[in-house]
Amino acid sequence: MRGGAKLIFPKGHDLSAWQRFVLVTLRLAIGWHLLSEGLGKIQSVRWTSAGYLASSFGPFADLFHRIPAHEGFLKFSDAFVMYGLTAAGAMLLLGLFTRLGCLLGLALITMFYISMPPWEWVPQPGTESNYFIVNKNVIEGLGLVVVMAFPTGRFIGLDSIVYPLFGKYLPCWAVGYPSREA
Repeated sequence: MRGGAKLIFPKGHDLSAWQRFVLVTLRLAIGWHLLSEGLGKIQSVRWTSAGYLASSFGPFADLFHRIPAHEGFLKFSDAFVMYGLTAAGAMLLLGLFTRLGCLLGLALITMFYISMPPWEWVPQPGTESNYFIVNKNVIEGLGLVVVMAFPTGRFIGLDSIVYPLFGKYLPCWAVGYPSREA
């Protein structure tokens, strides 16, 4: 830079109250969406992933098509989706084990994405638009990555209580790294 000026990148402890508010709001919005999707599936007497899996067309379509054929695999798949979405959403809303909730949410969203990727040349019935590579799953997944990158559960959430007590005993990938801001 001219005149000896340097680019200064903010560190975690340099976040303003507004930036923390935005990050926590993102966490809460994604958490609410995941929780409501999970609870909706749990409360529905007839919900199953069989139809979704059978209509899969992604690179692993053959694998997804086999799941409904085996009752045990289908029950596991249904339970993983219902309770995984609910658990990830609850963790994000409570700010409890936030990183773990993000990882669980990312795992589920990745499965949804690869089962029906938004490729322009593949018809996508039931969608409101034609997507090309980036769809709602990618956007929500990127939001989870952002939430995972910041200790939002320690800003406002139960992680602010749990982390000081148990954080040093848990792996950093699960609870985040020590920081001055939270």
